[in-house]
Amino acid sequence: MRRRSVTGPILLILLGAGFLIYNLRPDIELFDLLAQYWPFLLIAWGSLRLVEVLVDYFRGSLANASGFSGGEVVLIVFMCFAGWGFSAAHREGIHFHPAWEAFGEHYDYNVGDQKPAGNAIRVVFENNHGNLKVVGADTTDIKVTGRKTIQAMNRTEADRGNDGTPLDIVAQGDTITVRTNQDRNPTRGKISEDLEITVPNRVSVEVHGNNGDYDVSEVNGSVELQADRSDVRLNKIGGNARIELQRSDLVRAADLRGKLDLQGKGSDLELENIAGEVTINGSYSGNLEFKNLAQPLHFESPNTDLRLAALPGQISMDLGELTGNNLVGPVHLVTKSKDVKIEDFTNSLELETDRGDIELQPKHMPLAKIDARSRSGQISLVLPDKAAFQLVATTDHGEAVNDFGSPILKETDGRSSSLKGAIGQGAAIHVVTERGTVTVRKAGSETEDTEKPEKPEKPEKPEKAET
Repeated sequence: MRRRSVTGPILLILLGAGFLIYNLRPDIELFDLLAQYWPFLLIAWGSLRLVEVLVDYFRGSLANASGFSGGEVVLIVFMCFAGWGFSAAHREGIHFHPAWEAFGEHYDYNVGDQKPAGNAIRVVFENNHGNLKVVGADTTDIKVTGRKTIQAMNRTEADRGNDGTPLDIVAQGDTITVRTNQDRNPTRGKISEDLEITVPNRVSVEVHGNNGDYDVSEVNGSVELQADRSDVRLNKIGGNARIELQRSDLVRAADLRGKLDLQGKGSDLELENIAGEVTINGSYSGNLEFKNLAQPLHFESPNTDLRLAALPGQISMDLGELTGNNLVGPVHLVTKSKDVKIEDFTNSLELETDRGDIELQPKHMPLAKIDARSRSGQISLVLPDKAAFQLVATTDHGEAVNDFGSPILKETDGRSSSLKGAIGQGAAIHVVTERGTVTVRKAGSETEDTEKPEKPEKPEKPEKAET
């Protein structure tokens, strides 16, 4: 008789312990943790079954070891599909909450306080759940106004939650801390606080939170912000800004006189008028807009690495396309799958993409050095009519089209084609695609997609009649 496995009961105990922890600590996002770490259930299950097999082996009773039953196989398949769905939803910003959180009423309370800022140079905000708006002004006080929302089964329970989570403004040395104390909630109901704070514009701002949108403006000091899931808007900041987010739908920063360091994951980015260096490290799936960046930009994501010296113009980017104009190089761009169109860039350009079309149109002369490669995609160079350059353009599987005439020679070898030649003593231009068309044309000429009208054939002269 085969011995029954103890793996199932152990896993049930672990799941039960998890739900018990949630009952004791409702602030823990249990379902979000499951969405991220559900594969550990499979690892734990497999590890326990492996231990059982090893025990049976050393006991000499391997023949009596229990294998996977049909029900267990079905459960494993279900866990894989469910876990994959939860993880995909979590990456898109969808979060799961237990059904019992829908019960109860929402009770609102006004919150507020005002205290002198003294000689403080830094203000720290701790608000786990809720929106925060911070505005710098010509004042010597810190003023807080807002609303607290508590979910509870009745008013008595909500009042107890309100009394147990007072708003504190605490001064210590050169730092003032504004704390909502939501972690001290004596009830199981969730608390959220939307606050508007006025601070002296000379101070620096530091924010720590979990869920909520953050808006900071008119502050002459630096801004440091750390949160799990938040949208962020920064405007008119005098110092450096550092943002660390687990997830965001929008990060917007405008009119920063210092550096910007952004870490995390999210959807949309909007950066404009930033005087300092910009560093972005993370995964962003929405629309990205960069305008008027005075210092170097370094954007690094799992699919794209972009570096340039400055951006007087604009870059727009999404998952499938990148367009830019008026870039100050050296420009370095490596991407896995994007159509790239860049106009009006200076200094050198180094570009590489696995899949995607490339269109480059430098306008400044003398031309910058260009090195562009695509494994699968068309490459189009649009060069000024009077430009001087040395060209090597090749395609392993495709056509090569030349608009500059005889100084550029075309060579064909089977499926591969190349354009080689020089006009004057200009910069070196090297473009390669493994599969696609390579086109070099003059600015203002017809594109390769426009067919020139064919000249009408001359009518044949009538043969003279024999006499």
